[in-house]
Parts: sequence; C-alpha cells; structure tokens
Amino acid sequence: MNEKKYPVVSSPRDSRFLNLRSLQTHRGRSRTQLFIVEGIRHVARAVEHHALIDSLFLDPSVLSNPFGQELAQRLRQAGVPGIRLSSELYRDLTLATEPQGIGAILRQRWFPLEHLKPARDSLWLAVESIQSPGHLGTIIRTAEAAGVTGVLFLDPDFDPYDPAMVRATMGSLFSQEFVRCSVQDFFRWARSNAISVLASSPSGLMDYKTLACRFPAALIVGSEKHGLSDQSLEFADFVVRIPMHGSCDSLNAAVAAGVLLFEMAAQRKQ
Repeated sequence: MNEKKYPVVSSPRDSRFLNLRSLQTHRGRSRTQLFIVEGIRHVARAVEHHALIDSLFLDPSVLSNPFGQELAQRLRQAGVPGIRLSSELYRDLTLATEPQGIGAILRQRWFPLEHLKPARDSLWLAVESIQSPGHLGTIIRTAEAAGVTGVLFLDPDFDPYDPAMVRATMGSLFSQEFVRCSVQDFFRWARSNAISVLASSPSGLMDYKTLACRFPAALIVGSEKHGLSDQSLEFADFVVRIPMHGSCDSLNAAVAAGVLLFEMAAQRKQ
C-alpha cells in the first residue's frame, strides 16, 4: 500500500488528531454519534458486518503486517478517507498493549424499539446497569456466542461505544442490534411480543436449572454491586438463582450472564 495516499498528522494540536481524541470521551461520542475501533480484527469485523466506516487512521507499523496492509489498502480503494498518525501520536491514542497500527472511526448504530419484531425462537439481552466497560464488553461478546439477537440498554446514559467496552467485545458488537429504552418501555415491548423475561437474584426461589424457558425470551441483568432494581424483579416472569458453594454469595455480572445465556440457548436448541 502506498502510505502517502493518506495525509500525515504529527502534531497533537492538529484538529484531526483532536477529533480522534474527543471520541475517547462520552461527551464526544454523544455529540458526534461516532466511535473508535482499533486493531486488525475489530476493523475486519466492522467490514464483514457492513458497519458504517467514517474514516481510517493508521500508524506506519501497519505496513509491516500483511493482513493490516491488505485491510487498509482495501478500505482506501473503497474510498474510505483516512490519516496516517506519527508513531508517537498513535501510541498516545491507543489502548492496546500491542498496537497493530490500524483503527477506524465508525457511526453508532441504534435500532428503534418499536421496529424490533422478535422471531419465535429469538433470545434477547436487556442490561439495566453495568458500571464496568470491560464487564459489559464481555457480556456482549458472550451474547453473540449464545446466539442473542439484540441488546437493550435500559438507561438513557448508557454508552456501549466506550473504547474499553468496544475492545472487550472483540468485534461482537457488530453482530448485535442495539436499542436504548427505559425499563418500562422494555417490559411493555416484552409483554406486547409475548417475550418471556428471565431475571436472576441470590434470593430467587428457583434454581436456574429447573426453569423450562419459553421463547422468545430475554435475560435482564443488573449492576455488579446492587443487582437488579426492585421494579425489574417485580416485572420479570421468572426470577432464578445460581446455586453456589462455599462462602461466595454472588458472581461477576459477566459470568452470571454467561451461565444463564448458555442455559437459555441450550433449552432453545432442545
């Protein structure tokens, strides 16, 4: 690839670099409705899922990787604009411990709740409150592996496009339909579409293994510290517990979500 095709940015005060910097903040992402992905795998998954790529940013090191070079050349030939950062600026921007020299700016994708038409055997995930971007990214990656169709975020300030969250998904966010709505709207949508809603709590009366789940179905997960709200526990069709040994009384939110999603996925196959 002829790297001179993209202009070089070497000053931290350059507006093009400052625009990239702004997308590392919640305010910048909210204002522009853009976000950053970085690394060969993430950018390749974006291309695979026909994500709306706004522009590309590169480090000269990408030219030493044949996969990164091919990917960057493919996007350049497709007309995607871009810039080439100096190595110092790229290292200042990246979150990766071993940067691969390629990243992209993408447009956020949100689906209106009223446009979601659940298939008869579909599986959904609703997230009431997760504080850790890493945990949320892991949950979304697990959701793809379990065959989840879409993720509903039940907080208007939820930001699933946080760079740490995006990185933790390993590209799985591109396979999901993202929706932002209130708790009340989620349960109203679930009722109107005959979706069975499963919640978990240490005080749940039913062992999750004894549940016979009916589909379409949705799992709703709460915060790592406080769990689900009383409102969600009251509205859910089933509240189950995950039995534990020893003195442990709770699981990491991502682990608990994984246990329950794969149990639901297994029942759907049966």
